[in-house]
Amino acid sequence: MDIVSILFAGLQVIFGLLSLFFIPGFVITLVYFPRLAEIGIIPRLIYSVLFSIGFVIVTVIFLVGVLGVDTSSRNVYLVVAVFLALMLVTWLFEVFSLNKAIRKNFSRVINATRDRFTPTAMTVVVWHENVRSERNQNDHSYLIDVSEEIDIQQVDEYKWKISDDALVPPPHPRTRYFELFIREYKENGLSLIDDLQVYPVLVTKKPDIKFLRFILKRGSYIITERLYKKDRLTEIQWIYSHDFHLFAIIHSQDTLGQTVDQILVKLDEIATSIKKGSRISSHVENTQKLKDEFDIVLEKPRRIPTSTVVPVKSPEPRIFAHPTEIDRRKLQTDIVRDLKVTHVTPATFRSSDRMITRIKIPEKSDITKQFARIEEILNDDWLYE
Repeated sequence: MDIVSILFAGLQVIFGLLSLFFIPGFVITLVYFPRLAEIGIIPRLIYSVLFSIGFVIVTVIFLVGVLGVDTSSRNVYLVVAVFLALMLVTWLFEVFSLNKAIRKNFSRVINATRDRFTPTAMTVVVWHENVRSERNQNDHSYLIDVSEEIDIQQVDEYKWKISDDALVPPPHPRTRYFELFIREYKENGLSLIDDLQVYPVLVTKKPDIKFLRFILKRGSYIITERLYKKDRLTEIQWIYSHDFHLFAIIHSQDTLGQTVDQILVKLDEIATSIKKGSRISSHVENTQKLKDEFDIVLEKPRRIPTSTVVPVKSPEPRIFAHPTEIDRRKLQTDIVRDLKVTHVTPATFRSSDRMITRIKIPEKSDITKQFARIEEILNDDWLYE
């Protein structure tokens, strides 16, 4: 046997192993993740091997149990070739048409197996969809259930900036579902949050598919309406929208999973506070409260309007009223009149003269000594000796 035949046989073995234990799974990952940079190389290789092994097992069961043929290499390779052709056509269709509906359904299944969120008292994630919007951007949509319907208080964003009557009056819509929208920027293994919004939504559920008493497939949830309105003159949104918008900016370095965890905790706190009757204030309400307090402090004093009607004099004395000039002079006259000065004589001030004479003035020599002592203290030449 020559070298060429040995190399050809070796290549056949390698190609056979790849076609059974790598290529089918790799094509499946292309269908789930159409863009090559959508997941990392290592996760794609791991998924390729696992999907390939599972595909081989399913193929053998299909040949023996369904078609009733032997599992020869020819039959196995024929099934693999047909499967690869179908998967490649599907992948090309996704790449060129970007069929988001198909990719969303696939992403729900995949994300359900790998998403791990912080457990909360009332709030849970129903599903997580993600599609690629641009070259380095993924749009993620989470449907969140807070377990009980709550009132959705809203604010007119445009009015809030110029007036005080921005809060939308009741009746308020009610819902228990929220959509968390996150735009993720990914490049060179770096993941950053580019945009984040939380919308109260109205949801309908498709009926379950049943056979006899068994549920074959549970009905999926569909978002029918966002409780959000924006046009040229108004922008009506949830009163907590600013909280989550600021929340995303403050924690811009967090990963996607960390950001979702913090949003879930925040939503759970709000839903729990509403249930207990002590609702957490929103950023809009806190800002309005501070604005009102500053307005009160900075408000100019109002002038009391003067009346032309002459008030009736009260017989009661005004204790805290300021005396007029005539009253002040009368009071001084009364004080001087009651002051007795007839007993004051020149001898009255002699005691003060005697006290003055007793004061001892230090001699000039003592003062000179004191000045010398002070100069000695102030002299700092000793510091440099």
